Amino acid sequence: MGNVHSYQVGSVSDNDTPTPNFNYDLKVSKTTSHSIVDGKETTESGGVTSVNTASPDAGVMIGGISIAPHEAEAFQRELDNEPQAEESTDEDHTTAHAFDDNVSTVLNDLDGGDLANLINEATVGDGLNDEVLAKSVSSLGVSDRESAVEVGSNLVNALRDPFDKIAREEGMDGETAFEALRAWNKTKTRDAISDWIVTDGVDTSRLRESIREAWNAYGRFDNKELVDSLKADGFEVQPTSGGGIAVRGGDVFDEWTVWRQAREAFRKPAR
Repeated sequence: MGNVHSYQVGSVSDNDTPTPNFNYDLKVSKTTSHSIVDGKETTESGGVTSVNTASPDAGVMIGGISIAPHEAEAFQRELDNEPQAEESTDEDHTTAHAFDDNVSTVLNDLDGGDLANLINEATVGDGLNDEVLAKSVSSLGVSDRESAVEVGSNLVNALRDPFDKIAREEGMDGETAFEALRAWNKTKTRDAISDWIVTDGVDTSRLRESIREAWNAYGRFDNKELVDSLKADGFEVQPTSGGGIAVRGGDVFDEWTVWRQAREAFRKPAR
């Protein structure tokens, strides 16, 4: 099948006759490259077709778009440069990370399935035993099980510090935050932690929102651990009609304050 090219008419003469003349001034600039790689031949061609006429309104068709003749070359240059700009943006994104360089290197070397299994077992499963830790780093090619368990443990421990920092900014220590997340919604917790880890710690928005929701749900009067902890810190605690808690005292709250409002006092500015 041949190629079909469309051009605007520059001018028309003898238009009072049944067969008027359509006038074009056509110039084609074309380049062709030919290469043979592993026995496979590839031919590529490209170029710019420009139409110059006496009419300033006669357009040049580039990619199905009619462009004024004097703007055609600049437009084509923009098209040619677009892929390079996008590639540069992608490269900048992939190099951004918030984790320690060693942690980022290990995470990037892990198979996606291994990493997903590690997150799933930590948040939804029965916890991180030696078998889970060994399987989570199997794609790294660690020679023996003992070494694999050590690598997996080191990775998890390295992630605890940045997680703890986020948790403390949201008002609790990392261990309490993680237990609150698991008690709140294991599936949403898994997704939030996955977002955080696969972006090398850059995207914390979903994790922070999940911690806040989990922290609100954690404030219930039947949560003996929390109630005892608050009392040990000098707060008075009483139940609300819905089973939640209200706190007073501790040099923080002069009046009884429900947990959803009280917990905001424990949050620290993100750094």
